[in-house]
Amino acid sequence: MTEILQIKRPDSLSKTAEEHIREGIINGTFQLGESLPEVKLSDAMGISKTPIREALAALNLQGLVQIFPHRGAFVFSLSQEDVVQLCQYRLILESAALEQAISKNSNALLDELADTVSKMSKAREADEFEQYLELDAEFHYAFFRYCENSYLRDGYQKVGDIVQTMRTHLSKRVDRTKKSFQEHQSITALLSEGKIKAAKNTLKRQITRGERSYSDLVGVNQV
Repeated sequence: MTEILQIKRPDSLSKTAEEHIREGIINGTFQLGESLPEVKLSDAMGISKTPIREALAALNLQGLVQIFPHRGAFVFSLSQEDVVQLCQYRLILESAALEQAISKNSNALLDELADTVSKMSKAREADEFEQYLELDAEFHYAFFRYCENSYLRDGYQKVGDIVQTMRTHLSKRVDRTKKSFQEHQSITALLSEGKIKAAKNTLKRQITRGERSYSDLVGVNQV
């Protein structure tokens, strides 16, 4: 029998708009709390308002967009308490995932972390800011890829885009990027030496920086 080749369906306009808006939020093109008028987005993307509205509704469910009756859609904003709780949640998940990943897949994890840190170094030298941030995210996602716990992984994915957006805003200052990179180097080195507790302490210092840097996360157009 002749093999039947499946034709991949193209993404819908709403899905394409959703990804475009998500990328704009994560990379800081859209500021925290910024208004997202359907008309302007429709004109900018050259599509009707219906897929824009569907995209905003989907992003609302994911926590990246907030929709208010009679006011419209806005990029999510965070109160200081929101930031504290998110950092606490992230720390709990990442610490647990790191411990399990080291226990179950130590060599694979350490190889990936070392490779990622090397790529981060090259991205910094080339002033590839967005690439550096993507690698930063990959560094932390590695804990979950090797922890063999789908519940930890799913829990982290639910806030992954929000965490990446925070990372973008916190990394705009060169001194913070330098400090963050040094911490990634330190975590990798400490883990390779079997100093798990010290590595987790460095991870905690890095994650909780968001609590101490709330002003850098506040959008000027917060609702």
